[in-house]
Amino acid sequence: MPALDGPDAEPRATRANLVSAAVVAAVGCVYMGYAVRTGLPLGDAARALAAIAITQVLPGALLWRAVRPRRGWLLEDVAMGFALGIAIAVPTQVVAGLLGQRWPAFVIPLAVAAVLVAVPRTRRRIMAAQWSPMAWWLAPLVSLISFWALRQLVAYFRTNQITWTGLGRPHIDAYLHQALASQLLHRGPTSWPTVAGEDLGYHWFTHAWLAHVTATSGAGLDLVLLRVMPALMPLTVVVCVAVAALRLSRSSKVALLASGLAMVASGGNPFGYASFGLPLNPDSPTLALGVPTLLALVVLLAQRWNGELSRTAYVLVPWLSVIAAGTKGATSPLVVAGLGLAAVAMLLWNRRLFGKVVVDTLVVGGGLIFALIVVFHGSSAGLALGITDSSKQTYVHVLLGSLPGRELVLAAAALAVISGLTRAALSFAPMFGRESRRQPLSWLLAGGSIAGAAAVGLFSHPGQSQYYFLLTAIPLAAIGSAMGARSIVHALGPDAVRRLLPLAVVAGGLIHLAPTRLVGELGEGTFQTFWRALAVAAVLVVATAAAGWFLGDPGRRLMASLATTATAALAVGGFAAINTVRAPLFAEVKRPASLTERLAISQDQLDAARWIRDHSDPDDLVMTNRHCTVPRKPVDGCDSRRWVVTAFSERQSLVEGWTATPEATKRAPHGRDSVTVNYWKPDILELNDGFIANPTAEAQRRLWDLGVRWVYVDNLQAHADDLAPFAERGFDSPDASAWKLLEPGR
Repeated sequence: MPALDGPDAEPRATRANLVSAAVVAAVGCVYMGYAVRTGLPLGDAARALAAIAITQVLPGALLWRAVRPRRGWLLEDVAMGFALGIAIAVPTQVVAGLLGQRWPAFVIPLAVAAVLVAVPRTRRRIMAAQWSPMAWWLAPLVSLISFWALRQLVAYFRTNQITWTGLGRPHIDAYLHQALASQLLHRGPTSWPTVAGEDLGYHWFTHAWLAHVTATSGAGLDLVLLRVMPALMPLTVVVCVAVAALRLSRSSKVALLASGLAMVASGGNPFGYASFGLPLNPDSPTLALGVPTLLALVVLLAQRWNGELSRTAYVLVPWLSVIAAGTKGATSPLVVAGLGLAAVAMLLWNRRLFGKVVVDTLVVGGGLIFALIVVFHGSSAGLALGITDSSKQTYVHVLLGSLPGRELVLAAAALAVISGLTRAALSFAPMFGRESRRQPLSWLLAGGSIAGAAAVGLFSHPGQSQYYFLLTAIPLAAIGSAMGARSIVHALGPDAVRRLLPLAVVAGGLIHLAPTRLVGELGEGTFQTFWRALAVAAVLVVATAAAGWFLGDPGRRLMASLATTATAALAVGGFAAINTVRAPLFAEVKRPASLTERLAISQDQLDAARWIRDHSDPDDLVMTNRHCTVPRKPVDGCDSRRWVVTAFSERQSLVEGWTATPEATKRAPHGRDSVTVNYWKPDILELNDGFIANPTAEAQRRLWDLGVRWVYVDNLQAHADDLAPFAERGFDSPDASAWKLLEPGR
């Protein structure tokens, strides 16, 4: 790190850090301004940001300053402080939800901050932490890179509106996440909110975070989920990648390259197929929130191996292992895989660190096992092992339409894995250095990247969630490749790199585009064309390696050949990502013409559920006659991903939609069957829907005994015109009505 020499060195470093933070904050205001422009009330935005800053970033930053090396940066304190703030907010909200109170959400994080300041040892560490100079260009360029996610954000905001004028069609999982967050806000992780009596076996820590923001700010759950979080995450993720790379490499250039690779690069392929892969996706809020905790865990492990982490601070490693796994289920498995590879490498090349890495593997693995038991309740969430099924969810299957024959199945799975590894192509470079191979960090980054890519070739899932392993590994792959690029420059020298880099970029473009230009485009059933295109790509790869060999310096030709080929692979992914910019930024969002269309929703339907929320107690049970994404009988082929009532009433449902519950995935573990599996308690479903269609005193009594107190009627489903005298109407509209179930005998 740059030395703080001279009487004005520290003030200059402080000014540089403050300016960098101000640049990032200004860009953050641009994102939040867009959220306000698309329906987020300004007051709610301000309260939510203030709540995050005070109850999460503040205690987290104080804790980070107490455990990091003395020299650091302001953006590091904020970004890694946010990661530790997540780790504080999640258990805090669990306590608040179980108590049914909001005050613990404020008190516990502020108490943590107070303790850190009050205890002399931690106070000394916090006060002694310094800010080192930061390159003036790093924060502006990293912030600019974050705009690569703008297309994704625009599409999400246009698809998921706060208030619907006319009919809308939100993303299929949007209201599931809102329903889960409502469970954590009001009742804690006690049950699955859309089906009474089901375990909450899911990575629900992100939903606890959403609930914590609502509890501390008063902003509505839908506002936090659909606007605040999506607007916050693009900049947060790219800054976290940059500061983690800066901490691990001590290089601003590596930090910039890592942030660029994390956002702009993608999975490469030799068929001209456009690929857009980011470590965040607002449709899956768990993905982005997993990045800060994942990177904080990796940084802490690296500090331990460098002798910079105290024994007391090591308690953060198992804590973050659990938090990372519960935030995004794919995070800790990647770290465990990387640590396993690092342990083998240390056994071979650096036995001094072998014991530490083995201990770390056991600790992080223990945290993962704890999360699997306590958080996921042993549920695999529908993930199934098998190359035949996984190959049907690859881009090769998309291009060809089918995969007849074992050879095509294996080729599709292998190409999916290779595509997933292109972003990590340079992360293997440090392994060829005599000293760098002795460092476990390089092996951790490479091992995590390999595990993420391997998952898409080995596993299948009804919602293709195996790809979240690959997306979660993106920060590891990006940092690994950025650090690998630095190793290549040091090993080959700047002159050789200047000769080889243009060759690698051109070769990457040719490998991505030339095969299908020469032999023809791929389409349904074009199997021979596929094999010919693959042969052309193989020839181009060999030619690239040969050209790198001949352009390399004597004595370094093999390294030059490998470096050129790896860089070309990275470039292939870059061209695949650039291909996506041809799509319009403001693509048309097709609205449903009728409420009978799949996923169609109206504002009246949301308002009916909100009326129940405003007139009921948090522990009340609500029932509804709508269970499928289209109005129909909820049996034999019903897509049960309907979560509107639970999401907006913020109450436990007797039974609304049952897809994604542990029981559904257990009963239908393969393919998309878990989406359409029949509900396993047909008597409850018959009682539920039968009462709304033809109310009787007996059904009223049975529902009352089950705890039902409110009835939501979707007018597109079979329903009686009047539920009196068994229920009292409270809200009425052409699309839906809300009723209060009366006590039997009243």
